[in-house]
Amino acid sequence: MKTKYFYFYLLVLLCNICIFNSFTIAQHLDRSLIDVSKITSWVSSEGFHDWIVDNNVFNGSYPNGKPVGVIFSEGICWGGLVYDGHAPVVRVNGNNYGSGCAPNTRLFRVRYDYFTANLTNDAANYFNKNIIHVTEDDILQIKNQYDKDWNEWPGDLGAPYFDKDNDGIYNPNIDIPGVPGAIQTIWINYNDSLSMNMYGSRPIGLEIQETYWAYYFEGPIGNVIYKKVNLIYKGDTSSVLNSFIDSMYICQWADANIGNGSDDFIGSDTTLNLGYAYNSNNTDQYYLQFGLEPPAVGYSFFQGASHITGNQSDSAIVNFKWVKGRRYFNTKPLSGAILHRTGGYFSDPNYDYNGTLEFYNLMRGYLPIPRYPSIYTGGEFIGPGTYMLPGDPVTGTGQIDGITDGPGARRMWLMSGPIDLELGDTAEVVIALVGGMGVNHLSSIINLRYNANAANLFYNYFVEDMTAGTIQVSPPDRSKSNLIPDNYVLYQNYPNPFNLATTIKYELPEPAFVTLIVYDIIGREVARLVNEEKTEGRYTVQFNAANLSSGVYIYKISFNNLSNKLVFDNLHKTMKLILIK
Repeated sequence: MKTKYFYFYLLVLLCNICIFNSFTIAQHLDRSLIDVSKITSWVSSEGFHDWIVDNNVFNGSYPNGKPVGVIFSEGICWGGLVYDGHAPVVRVNGNNYGSGCAPNTRLFRVRYDYFTANLTNDAANYFNKNIIHVTEDDILQIKNQYDKDWNEWPGDLGAPYFDKDNDGIYNPNIDIPGVPGAIQTIWINYNDSLSMNMYGSRPIGLEIQETYWAYYFEGPIGNVIYKKVNLIYKGDTSSVLNSFIDSMYICQWADANIGNGSDDFIGSDTTLNLGYAYNSNNTDQYYLQFGLEPPAVGYSFFQGASHITGNQSDSAIVNFKWVKGRRYFNTKPLSGAILHRTGGYFSDPNYDYNGTLEFYNLMRGYLPIPRYPSIYTGGEFIGPGTYMLPGDPVTGTGQIDGITDGPGARRMWLMSGPIDLELGDTAEVVIALVGGMGVNHLSSIINLRYNANAANLFYNYFVEDMTAGTIQVSPPDRSKSNLIPDNYVLYQNYPNPFNLATTIKYELPEPAFVTLIVYDIIGREVARLVNEEKTEGRYTVQFNAANLSSGVYIYKISFNNLSNKLVFDNLHKTMKLILIK
């Protein structure tokens, strides 16, 4: 930790310990974790990410189930020039080592398959226990909370859900809460009312909604946690009608700890809109005890904020769908990457109004001191569009960490902006926390890049299906007695995208002759996976694509039942496979 803020950290740490000890006894509705993929992350209802894994060293685990991780703390921050009748005009707030925010609602977490899934690992992660010490009561508490959140899911407040009956109203008996198709979703809703506690800025009057979701996959998507952030400018009771925010930046801040945080490096990849951290050598003392090579971790921006143009030739993604008449503020979702190296150019911003001016300079690509509005453009800090250390550590080319500074603690400020907001406007960005594990510290970077690219492709296909209305999610079985399927169903394969092999599930309520065929994108048959009589039940089929090239494939199922009538599943008779090698 940094000596300058030792007492600040100590105070926050003591508060965390007190809270943590209380929720190991019973579920805490203001804090939970996303933990179905290989990488996990804790989040609180006000957007604060605690460092509570392995005696307060990590925010989450990587890989899942091990008391070791890659992030100490992280969070969303923002800053801009606010014109609403109040001074000062420059305001900065958010979540990093502390929080200037307060929850509007409790935290909600749902898991699509909670009723039938083995929740032992969920309980171990939540109660910070070794998996062999998890009790039936622990598992029941987790299951009951999933059930409660399913039934109380705040769809009316903006939490995403699959609207099965298309009536625009969340019904827990019909609709499916969470991001459609995701295994697990967390949704939080908070405000910036405690802004003075962070960097001495008056609150802007923002409502912030964050949605986290993940998938239980073996491939690259299994190393990803997605995050959608919506900042809604509502103002306060004293805001004037023509209030607006000028030159606002949304910042993904993170303090990375690749196991032992004292031997890390950091970098950026402008092609993947990625800021990342990695170990400086092939051995890390934390990972070595588990026989693992040090991984890499990063945040990749998939979507920046957009604004209304009214021009139907413009389009942008809003709430998982392409919308016409909107345009992105910036050509790249990641508009700048400021990477802090121990012993480098600057220290962290102060926790007072000077910190606001320093942080805002960093967001714009300048040194924190001299403070805004003064700027210094020497060295690597040249203003908007600054991407520090964009070289390639794998090949040792370009600007890379370690040339002027030795390994040590690393932090990143990853920006999307500038944007402008008027009262009532919403800024939406989509980011992914991505991990990569290879056979050494440099191959972990290669794996990280591969996973980040696959995660972006997967998000794009998801948005296309949501926009077209073709994505389908079958309601899970929440009753123990329903052992025979009610209808003909074909599920989306998993993992998807996949590398070499994937699994396809289908169901039939009565005996039928089943045909399951995979086609390439131009309609040629490439594999016939099932072509035989089947009794009623639930089935899984493995599809091995080792002999196929990367690309999009289609699989189609048909059932010829006992009445000799050709029927298709009631959801979607074809699905897309995405093969990435």
